[in-house]
Formats: sequence, structure tokens, C-alpha cells
Amino acid sequence: MEFREADLQIEKQLKNWLDSTQSTPINRSVSGFIEQAGQSLDMLSDARIGAFIYNFTEGNYYYFNDYFAHLMGVTRSYIESAGIRITQEKVHPEDFLKCLNITQQALQQFGEMKDAERETTQFRFFFRLRQNGDDYSWVMQSNRHVKWDPNLPSLDLAYIVELFNESHPFKVMGVLQTSKRSVEIFPSGEIELLAQLTAREMEILRLIAGGLASKEISEKLVISENTVKSHRKNILHKLQVKNMMQAVNILATLNR
Repeated sequence: MEFREADLQIEKQLKNWLDSTQSTPINRSVSGFIEQAGQSLDMLSDARIGAFIYNFTEGNYYYFNDYFAHLMGVTRSYIESAGIRITQEKVHPEDFLKCLNITQQALQQFGEMKDAERETTQFRFFFRLRQNGDDYSWVMQSNRHVKWDPNLPSLDLAYIVELFNESHPFKVMGVLQTSKRSVEIFPSGEIELLAQLTAREMEILRLIAGGLASKEISEKLVISENTVKSHRKNILHKLQVKNMMQAVNILATLNR
């Protein structure tokens, strides 16, 4: 299942469930929400999306799905005992304070929004997550609010998606694209430049880094050689470099 399809499906299921609460007696509590809507969030594990709901008061999570535990590289029971401190263990030291600051900014901005704007906005940012030993992978986190009862506070619902992965080329613009307004918070420097590339451009850049010529890339991707050359031109422009060697050097920063 594509990320976009998964997110559209989860939004549809959540909307249907929230609409049904207007006329159906339900357990209007956090546990009631999890019980009713948790199955919809569980299915995101099949789409390689880690979903979780913050509980800042207790310093843990109201909910997290199996893929969130997989991304963290630990068991569910460990996350249940560690709570949100797991992020300090797993997020790259250079990114940890940044993640805290961005999360605080998002919560503050959510609090200043009108209800209609809050319900149609998500905050997205990028950081490195340790999964095996000292190996880190870049991920994207998307934060949003879910208001399921007018008398109760909103839930802080978030997704984490792997961005730099051999089986899933870099995806930013095509991932989790919904009707919601997305506020992108990019890291600075060379990673920010790479974030501008489309999934196809990133795929071609990786093939170039692997030593393939334009003709070989066109045959591998079943596209014309002129299309490949057009992508190469766009890559140079977006990365603000003069030649492909410099572009490949920027790509290499992901593995440093």
C-alpha cells in the first residue's frame, strides 16, 4: 500500500468514526478513542508507517502501532516502560534538541490556530533515527491534532516514515499528501537541498552514484534518454551544483 493511499484511508476511516460519534453513545475518553479508532491506525504498519499518540502529561504514549516499535528497534514492552524517553535513546544526538524544539513550536502554533485551521494542518520535519547499532536512517515525522469530542482536549497524533531506504527511494513530496495543509520544517544545509528532489530525481541520482550512464539509466527505468538528461539538469539546478560529481558528494552526506 502506498503511503498516500494509507493516509487517505486513515483519514477517511477516522472521519467516518468521528462523524458517527455525533449520534452514537460512545466511551468519550482517550481509551475509548483508541478502542474505536485503533484498528484504523494499526493497519498503517502494513504500509511501513509508524503511528503513535503522545501523552505528554504522563511522559509516554497513549498508543503506538507495531511498525513504530520496529522503527525504534525495540519491543513494545520496552517502549511501554521507557515512554517518550525512547526518543532520546534513538534520535541522533545532533537532532534530538532540534526535534524537541520543533515539537514545541508545532504545539504552540496548534494552540494559536482556530479550530478549522488546526484540523486541516499537519507539521512535518526530518531527523535521523538509530535502528541498528550505530547506523542511522533519515525519517520524516508528521504531527497533527485529532479532535474527537468538544469537551475533551485534542489528541496529538503523529506518523513516522522512513525516507532514505534501499527499498523505498527518498520520498517527500509524494508521501502523506492529503487534503491537510502541510507545514514543512526542513533541516538546514545539504539535506535541505536533497529534500527538494522528487522521488524519481532521487532515484536517478542514486543510480548515477552507482556508476550508471544516462543510457543505462533510461533502459533500467524504461524511460527515454532525453527524459533522464532532463532529470539530470533539474538535479543540478535544485542542488545548486555545476556537475554530477558535486551532486553525488551531497548524496554521500546521507551516509556520514
